Parts: sequence; structure tokens; C-alpha cells
Amino acid sequence: MDETTRKDIAGLNRRYLYLARQLASDEHSNLLAGIPREAIELIKSMTLDELDALAEDMIAPCFTFKFNDATFRTLVERKTTRREYMTNILAAQSQT
Repeated sequence: MDETTRKDIAGLNRRYLYLARQLASDEHSNLLAGIPREAIELIKSMTLDELDALAEDMIAPCFTFKFNDATFRTLVERKTTRREYMTNILAAQSQT
């Protein structure tokens, strides 16, 4: 992996970890960030320096799509109701 790609991945990971930390006080943060509640609590307890070091040490993005191919295709096709569709998907996931 070249240095530019490594820096881009570290930057994305850093932003994602910061977002997870910011969302930690929301009761639905695990749905919004796609991270298990236990991991969010750990991230919440970490300092910014610790999160920076973690982001730098990860060699792959630490986030993934929260939905499968069929769900993503439906989302792409529903240009006028995307927000409502994703709200329903997240609500359904929270009940499982």
C-alpha cells in the first residue's frame, strides 16, 4: 500500500472514531455508527491521542456498510425516499 493510501485510510478511520465518540451519548449510537455498544463505550473512554494512535495503526478502514447489497441497491433506486427508507432499515435493525 502506498503512503497516500495509508494516510487516507488513517484519516478516514480517525474521523470515524471521532464520530463514534461524539455519538456515544446517544442511545442509538450503535445503529448510527454501526459499532457494537461495548466498543462505543471503549471509544468514549479513550483520549483523542489514543484514538489518533489507533487510527494510524489500523491498516484497513474500520467501518463498513451496515446493509447488504439488496438494501443498498434499493436505496440507490429510491431517490425521493432515501431518508425514510434508511430510517426504516435502522429501526428494523434495532429490533433484532
